[in-house]
Amino acid sequence: MGISGRGRAPLPKGFTTWVFTSVVTELGTGVLGFALTWVASGHGPHLAAWVFTLTVLPSVLLGLLGGAVADRFGPRRVMLACTLAFMVIGSGLALAVTAWSTPPPVLLTAAVLIGAVAAFYRPAVGVFPRLFVSEGSLGRAMARSGMAAQLARTIAPPLGGILIGIISLSGVALLDVLGCLIMLLTLLAIRPPRRVEHLPNPVSMRGIVDGVRAARTTPGVPALLTGVSIVAGAVIPAVLLGIPLAARERGWTAAEAGLIESGWIAGGLLMSAVFAWRGIADRVSIPMVLGPCIVAAGLLGLAVSTDWRAACAATVVVGVGVVVFTAHVFPAYVLLAPAAKVSRFQSLLIVVQQAPQVVVNPLIGLVAGLFGTGAMITAASLIAVAASFAIGRDRTLRTFRSESD
Repeated sequence: MGISGRGRAPLPKGFTTWVFTSVVTELGTGVLGFALTWVASGHGPHLAAWVFTLTVLPSVLLGLLGGAVADRFGPRRVMLACTLAFMVIGSGLALAVTAWSTPPPVLLTAAVLIGAVAAFYRPAVGVFPRLFVSEGSLGRAMARSGMAAQLARTIAPPLGGILIGIISLSGVALLDVLGCLIMLLTLLAIRPPRRVEHLPNPVSMRGIVDGVRAARTTPGVPALLTGVSIVAGAVIPAVLLGIPLAARERGWTAAEAGLIESGWIAGGLLMSAVFAWRGIADRVSIPMVLGPCIVAAGLLGLAVSTDWRAACAATVVVGVGVVVFTAHVFPAYVLLAPAAKVSRFQSLLIVVQQAPQVVVNPLIGLVAGLFGTGAMITAASLIAVAASFAIGRDRTLRTFRSESD
């Protein structure tokens, strides 16, 4: 079995259309997410924190169920249903804001609903590229879809800041509805050339447990999940929370902190573009092991930086390391999954990325308060290296090689 090599066969037109459309959809979702948090911050930091948390928590609680549903009905059908649900939520939010302005219950309800639907949508999106391409092109295809998502997430916050002041939250919600409508029409128009095997009972508790058990016993998969969990738990909180804390400690401005945070996205976009064009490495274990070490080096640079420009360069290194790691882990993970359980495997991957944040986020404030932000980020860099050991010790992953088209 292999994954994307350096083959350069053209990707199907339907897949390319979906990738371009996903930029619009992800942009609308990102702008709406920023707008919700921004409006909530006007009610105080606690409400803003709850709105942010409630968009993530349902993915942890419902993620395994979302993967089981996608295995039962197929990724495309689930994406269609979820896109319709997002349109209903966006329309309802726009009407609620028009009628009642932005009281906390409206914002909290919107956050919960968006997070709940995303718990079903994300696992289906994660395996959708597999329905279009051969194993030899999967790495390149997933790199392109990942690059599209990163591009949208990069543009969304500043665009959201502009739009919320011009068209208000209700207008932003309606723009998200428009983006979902474009995605809905795209999904109805395209027909993936490949099909996945569907089981009759994956949505039952037995089916969900069976998916988790299969992931635990599939060679290579536990090591991949462990590595992803370590990297996500170390990097995301250290960057998203560590940078603002470090900026206040070291006298950097808010604008400088924003540039520092954008550095890891820029580094990730750069590497995503490379892999989207050239494909991923033949011996995937090497970049899987190297990626967390690059991340650790970047985090260590951030921990000791006293100048914001040096810190920005360090976060670029972090972004490069993250994508070197994920661009090889994610396709390998999809291909190691049994065909009839691929969405359940994908949902488990999403859960192990997000669950550590629920535990780590409170600890970051405690460690930073006791020992300083630099010490906290240094600890995160050491933790990231543990992912290299988790991957490198697995025999299946050491022998897993990619194949050219």
